[in-house]
Amino acid sequence: MSRSVNKATIIGNLGSDPEIRTTPSGSRVTTLSVATNRKWTGRSGEMQEETQWHRVVAWNKLAEIAEQYLKKGDRIYIEGRIQYRQWEDQNGQKRFSTEIVANDMVMLGGRGDGAFELAALLPEALPLHAQEGQQEATSQEGRRVHVVRTGDTLWDLANFYLSDPFLWPEIYRINTVVVEDPHWIYPAEELVVPGPGEIPVERPVEPPIEVPGEERVPGEEALVRPPTPDELPETPQMPDEQTVFTPPDLALQTLTYQPIEAIPPMAVNAGDFYRAGMLLPLSEIGPRGEVIDVSAPKGYAIRPLTTVPRYGRLYVSHLDGEPPEPGDRFLLFRIERQLKPWGRVIRPTGMATIAAVHEDVSTAVVIEVYDRVLVGDQAMEAEYFEFERGVFAEPVATGPSGELIGLMDDQVIASTEDLVFIDVGRNQGVHVGDEFELYASTRRSSGGLSLPEEHIGLGRVVRLTEQTATLRLVEMRHPTVNVGLPVRLIRRMPS
Repeated sequence: MSRSVNKATIIGNLGSDPEIRTTPSGSRVTTLSVATNRKWTGRSGEMQEETQWHRVVAWNKLAEIAEQYLKKGDRIYIEGRIQYRQWEDQNGQKRFSTEIVANDMVMLGGRGDGAFELAALLPEALPLHAQEGQQEATSQEGRRVHVVRTGDTLWDLANFYLSDPFLWPEIYRINTVVVEDPHWIYPAEELVVPGPGEIPVERPVEPPIEVPGEERVPGEEALVRPPTPDELPETPQMPDEQTVFTPPDLALQTLTYQPIEAIPPMAVNAGDFYRAGMLLPLSEIGPRGEVIDVSAPKGYAIRPLTTVPRYGRLYVSHLDGEPPEPGDRFLLFRIERQLKPWGRVIRPTGMATIAAVHEDVSTAVVIEVYDRVLVGDQAMEAEYFEFERGVFAEPVATGPSGELIGLMDDQVIASTEDLVFIDVGRNQGVHVGDEFELYASTRRSSGGLSLPEEHIGLGRVVRLTEQTATLRLVEMRHPTVNVGLPVRLIRRMPS
């Protein structure tokens, strides 16, 4: 069997201070809550943001380092393996958890006092060429001093020491004696790095003072007068040193970290929904078109495209002859093998937006790629998807049951994140986000002994048809996921 890999890498911020504890065996362990952010542009053009929270477990030496040097809000790099656990609570209910067991940890931003800064092989952690042999900053009159190495730039140094590359002018400002041109710094030069409280922050502008007693016509701007000397705020005294980028009306203040409010996760997001395959009769698909060709002129001495990339353009025939509207979204898919009596396997390959409508075809732009997008793929109008954040399936005593009738990909051994089909669908009251248990029922051994029921795995509904559902395997205890395995609903989405 080929080698398998279980590896997870995240970069994020701590949601709380680490708390270390000791197990009965004497091992030291701490649990970290790490938030990672994802940004994208929504359908309306507005910037969207999503935060995912990850449970990280660190043992022994890593746990002690985390307790000593980390605090809430710190930015860290974690590398480890994914671990799934199951236990029973005080009420006898089965509980499941997913966590990352850390085997490597890098602190990308610390307490800000320079007491402990650790860097590893990450571009975000330190300047690119400094990775080849990091030299710690030395102390000079209470300040940090960096000895320039080949390839260093002020942008890199600001990113490493100040956690913001756009603060590179602050390093240049206090090193003008050494650095003549901020675009050029040379090996062996010693540059002073600003310490805590040395980075100026712009003071808020006071609002103008309206002239009292002046009547004005509605809609006319208010008359303002300059403030008198007595009304002006006291101007802080700037250091008696030559400045380059700092205007004289800036006050020296300490930058502070402002934590953002956590965004609740989603049980099923839009990407899970649209890329999930389906098992259904072709009659349930409805109007559909076809990818006719890629949008590229013929006759050029170039190699023709066999796969349409993201943001590539293609021609799609009208759905049953009915022209679409610009901006409509089409789901591109391929029709694959048949599983009697439930229908054909539908494999989504991408998502496209109509850019222009012509007489017989429409020009579409591929905005998402789930598989190879090929000429000849089918197209249908994308189903509207909306899911509430922070809402997850809740345990139920009874629910519909059935069996596993097929796998999305015909493979010998299934793993988490794989897609499977079951013979329970919308007609039995199932909803997207519901969770089904895969289990082995009681059976007899070869010696005639009765074997108990055994939990195999857990699947979450990501796509529905009238008679079938598509599950994404979110937890597995045993790789024996085969056709005919019984399933039953154990958690249902709140109504």
